[in-house]
Amino acid sequence: MEELIQGLDGPRTAQQELFYDLEDAAAVIGWSVVELTAIAAGGKTPAETQALMRICALLSAQQEKLSVYADEVKDQCILRPDA
Repeated sequence: MEELIQGLDGPRTAQQELFYDLEDAAAVIGWSVVELTAIAAGGKTPAETQALMRICALLSAQQEKLSVYADEVKDQCILRPDA
């Protein structure tokens, strides 16, 4: 195991920084979805609950997108459909 962690103490590359930033952002969004879902469960009005659930759905979609981006960065293969 020790040989696997050799040489990891140097500075991160820009690509590594981007990967970790994307992973961190996805994690924060995931945590936010959990918290907002809990708040929505105790919503005072149906409109308030629906608004919070819509926010959670949007955040979940963005979380998935960021996770895909992070995987692309990690694999060094950024793919985008033609505009």
